[in-house]
Amino acid sequence: MKNQLLHSDQKFLVFLFFYHIAFSFLFTWYLGEYGGDAISFWELRAEKVDHPERWFSHWGTRSYFMQWLTYWPAYVFGLPLWSGNLFFSVLSYYGYYLLYGLVREQVDTQKHHWIQLSLWVVFLMPNLHFWSSSVGKQSISFLGIVLFLRGLHVMRPAWGYLIFGLGISYLVRPMQGFILMGGFIGLLIFTPSISNKFKAIFLLVAGLLAYGMLDFILYITHIPFLHPQKIMEFSASQMEFLEGFAAQSAVPMNSYSWPMRLWTLFFRPFMGEWESLWYVAASTENVLSLFLIIGAIGLMGRSGWKTVPLFTWGGILFGLLLMGVYALTLNNLGIIMRMKSFFMIFFHLLFVFGLAFAFSKKRENKNDE
Repeated sequence: MKNQLLHSDQKFLVFLFFYHIAFSFLFTWYLGEYGGDAISFWELRAEKVDHPERWFSHWGTRSYFMQWLTYWPAYVFGLPLWSGNLFFSVLSYYGYYLLYGLVREQVDTQKHHWIQLSLWVVFLMPNLHFWSSSVGKQSISFLGIVLFLRGLHVMRPAWGYLIFGLGISYLVRPMQGFILMGGFIGLLIFTPSISNKFKAIFLLVAGLLAYGMLDFILYITHIPFLHPQKIMEFSASQMEFLEGFAAQSAVPMNSYSWPMRLWTLFFRPFMGEWESLWYVAASTENVLSLFLIIGAIGLMGRSGWKTVPLFTWGGILFGLLLMGVYALTLNNLGIIMRMKSFFMIFFHLLFVFGLAFAFSKKRENKNDE
């Protein structure tokens, strides 16, 4: 990819690396002031296991997987938490690096500085940097979805990216892996280059894996079987559980209409909801997010949507499905900002592709005159 990038791109990626790493030190300070899951992951106490001195005693999904990842640096080598934050920041930066390369393969920023500037703004938005710069699930979730979409974009030579991204996404959050498995099955069905014989084998294996994933998700959520009533009962219990923390950023999601729930998930806290400096930062980014999404709609018109590459649509669909889950399970603005951080970048990239389409259309109209 390096040969395809301009010198300005390479300089920006270097800047982006140090910018992202700086957030790991900010997050280390944040953990010291407010605490967080990263501390329990690093100290191997997020989940109790038999024989915690053994590495594979921690193997599993969710928090178990995080403890399995941190076992060697934290338990064996006794490294401090800040070094773990630094390491996970480097991992998530690789996601940024891959995603930037994917976008630049589709968009020529050399002719129009506004396209380049908009791309840089999207990649510098701080919410994702903050939450993916620590020993946390967001770092792995972001890397996982980008690896999956990298494989989705160029499946034949990069199928390993897709499988590895799907795997770590499932291990860190099974629901995310299940959604990606659905995308993988859809890709198999509509990929003409795969022979029907291999397609049938792959679909059988993928279908069995998807069934196993769903069965495990129902097990860990204590939903006995898929039924709207059981799902709503789980939703109510999850909301009640979060309400028990009496957090300052709690919102009455149960009483909201679906449009209000979606507004809350995408754009709150908004301007005027300033209860602390963190609220100011979050609301500022949400305002910019709203501007980018509305701007993309205006720039695309009717025909511009066809120019958006598959990996971006994949990230957006993934985000929309997770937003549907969040609408039923989350009622805390702080948690919402964290949980949506790693996929909102795909919605924001629509503005970049919309701007590229608008300039391309303007150039075509000028040539026709």
